[in-house]
Amino acid sequence: MQQTYMPLVESLRNYIEEETIPFHMPGHKMGRGFPPEIIDNIVGMDVTEIPGTDNLHKAEGAIKEAQLLAAQAFGAKDTLFLVNGSTCGIHAMIMSTCHAKDKLIVPRNCHKSVWGAMILADVKPVYIMPEYDSFAQIPTQVSVDTVRECLDRHPDVRGMVLVHPNYYGMASHIKEIAHILKSRGKILLVDEAHGAHFPFHPKLPQSSKDAGAYMWVQSAHKTLPAFTQSAYLHINGDEHSKYKVKNILSLIESTSPSYMLMASLDYARYFMVKEGRTRLDNLLCSLEDLKAEFEREYGPNFFSDAKWDEVACLDGTRLVLDVRPFNMTGYEAEYYLRHMGIQAEMADMNHVVFICTVSDDMDMLNRLFNSLRSLADKGAVYKTVQIHTPIFSKIPKQIMSPKDAFYSIIDKVTLEDASGKICAGMVGAYPPGIPRFCPGELIDNEGIEELLELESLGALLFGTEGEAHLIPVVEE
Repeated sequence: MQQTYMPLVESLRNYIEEETIPFHMPGHKMGRGFPPEIIDNIVGMDVTEIPGTDNLHKAEGAIKEAQLLAAQAFGAKDTLFLVNGSTCGIHAMIMSTCHAKDKLIVPRNCHKSVWGAMILADVKPVYIMPEYDSFAQIPTQVSVDTVRECLDRHPDVRGMVLVHPNYYGMASHIKEIAHILKSRGKILLVDEAHGAHFPFHPKLPQSSKDAGAYMWVQSAHKTLPAFTQSAYLHINGDEHSKYKVKNILSLIESTSPSYMLMASLDYARYFMVKEGRTRLDNLLCSLEDLKAEFEREYGPNFFSDAKWDEVACLDGTRLVLDVRPFNMTGYEAEYYLRHMGIQAEMADMNHVVFICTVSDDMDMLNRLFNSLRSLADKGAVYKTVQIHTPIFSKIPKQIMSPKDAFYSIIDKVTLEDASGKICAGMVGAYPPGIPRFCPGELIDNEGIEELLELESLGALLFGTEGEAHLIPVVEE
């Protein structure tokens, strides 16, 4: 290998030189959301625990003050800075509130970090399925009735993890769900990774703080001007909760936290308190006007109304474009947009998702919508695409706990040969992004066929290795 070559540095440099407009995370949009005093001094901010800079794991000075200001801004009793992303916050939430063998309600569309936490804490999942829109072919949200029915069947659960909002900007009926859980003495832990901007504008979905969540995490880097891996963990419990969470974070979070990440968390809070409302006003109004103008020409193509009973409302900053009227798949649309200088956050079979933040300006938004017009016109030459992806509503049989399966002696077999074996990892397809098999579950032919069909339609399998699709199973 050529040691004079820097492949990662070169690939990043190439992306910068392309001058592609980013409608993906992080929310600072390649530095646009930072002032010169941050950009000009960011390398110099890469320091360690020295006099005056404080210590994240024993905050008594500047970091402590910054966290207190964040708690006040986001409406929590306490807020802790995270430099390992929302992942370590989700780990800390579950590990601090659940004992070994406790049961926890877990929607199947949770982030993979939830399964990591259940393995580390030896928690037993009680799975529920989010609702599914068969026309749009995407999972939406868990319904209030599903939560209530699950509590009736499993009155001994410790509580529930809730994804609010999901990747498509769909918000749950979080206040009703929180009320039901609290009335039965259960706790609500929320993965609000995509909703760090919610507290700063009344037209945005309700934040976990207003619903009375016990703890919640927010990925600042997704929608705020903050660096990747920077996140907040908000706590509304008592002092014992905070003490336990901090102890757990001292075990699982880096002991060499990046001051650049922590500084960006401090700046993101400052910026949103100072300018967030005005910037969000401008962004929401601009998006509404641009969507309306586009749809007058090409018809209703964006998610704009919460037409699902299980969805309380939509995040107005999250653009979800249905490309089926353009006679192409979401994957094709994402490809063409990149060649027009626009990079989306993600695509599924029928949609393209764009993350819009307070760091976007009108020039960026106009370029996006002009590219979408070119995309729509390009689609006119295509043959109509009608692809219906399979979706599963069946939750596999749980044979072992996630922890026991993960720490078992592991064998690797091809997906086609895995029927009847116990899964030792998470295996699924994206889209829809919901694991088909989780650690400790029995693998069946039906699920294997669904995954292979999804792959044949263009979905990507996760939890597999190589062209043979090797997956981890418990050795017999």
